[in-house]
Amino acid sequence: MWKEIKDQKDINTLLESYGYFHDSCLRDIYITTKEYIDEKLAMHFENKLTASLLFQRQFSPITVLELKFEDIVHFNFKPFDKDTNAVIHDVTLMKVNGLFYWADFADWKIDDNDSIWINGKRLFWRLRPGLIGNVKRLNDE
Repeated sequence: MWKEIKDQKDINTLLESYGYFHDSCLRDIYITTKEYIDEKLAMHFENKLTASLLFQRQFSPITVLELKFEDIVHFNFKPFDKDTNAVIHDVTLMKVNGLFYWADFADWKIDDNDSIWINGKRLFWRLRPGLIGNVKRLNDE
């Protein structure tokens, strides 16, 4: 069941519950555009993006967490190279001017593109304990 984050109190609760994402990794990212072709081959546009970010961390009892951003405004992804460690030590999660921001390190500043960050108008979270390990949510075969 999704829990909506609405204010700073909700942000603090999530960060405290998940240990500020310490020793976690971003396992999966799924982005949905909401555009589609119907049975009559007509194209439909909502112009709204939704993203699901799945995290795993080295602590229990909350090991796997999923964030869902709705009405995404910007998503910045910087792939890791062979010399970069993908471990997240601490994150930024904040609400500014009606947008929720998540970034993969503490003290991140808006529009710092040397990191992974996302913002959107709505933010939700849920626990996903069944998705621990090297699981695939998307069948790519």
